[in-house]
Amino acid sequence: MEYTAALFDFDGTLANSNELINRTHYTVLEELFPGKYTMESVRQFNGPSLDEVYGTLIPDRKQEIITKYRQLNSELHDEMITLFNGVKEELTLLKEKGIKLAIVSTKRNDMIERGIKVLGLENLFSVVIGSYSYSHYKPDPEPVYRALAELNVPRNQAVMIGDNTHDIESATNAGIPSIFVEWSQKTLKEIEPYEPTYTVKNMRALSAIILSENMNKQIQHEEVPSQCKNK
Repeated sequence: MEYTAALFDFDGTLANSNELINRTHYTVLEELFPGKYTMESVRQFNGPSLDEVYGTLIPDRKQEIITKYRQLNSELHDEMITLFNGVKEELTLLKEKGIKLAIVSTKRNDMIERGIKVLGLENLFSVVIGSYSYSHYKPDPEPVYRALAELNVPRNQAVMIGDNTHDIESATNAGIPSIFVEWSQKTLKEIEPYEPTYTVKNMRALSAIILSENMNKQIQHEEVPSQCKNK
């Protein structure tokens, strides 16, 4: 199998924004439901869309609370967002090797672009698919289909990379392989029931999978032992 395109989730996959997202959710929810949530328990809201989270928790005030969340998140964004180790270097390598790179996220397009700029990832991505780009959030396959269409890449040449169940399910529903990254908040135990095609512990192992000519070949590297898992 030859991959010509890699579709990346943004938050929690490329951008280490977990603390930012958790802090924002916790602050908003503490005001709404004092003492009900902790910084640990709000992890469950990192991944689903804001519509899903607040439409479930407080449907009659959903839009008001989403607006409050976005305002606070925007205020904290630039100082709290960082890159996971090896992200820029390996994305640059993939692009140099001719792999088309795209972002497929539930985040608003303008905030993705802002994050790209803050993190110094400009000119790496051919396509940015955010919440303004589609009608149905992941795990629906529409965001993946949109990226493939804009990249002009067939399904059998693309892979979806993410840190959350929604990323893996969206890839499966779209009929493309998936890679779960183990460096974020969700654990492998939490993700395994969703059957990602591969799991990786670092960006170098991820690049090795994408660039490998034979996907069943065991990838050997002294710095990435047993980090690629073919299900």
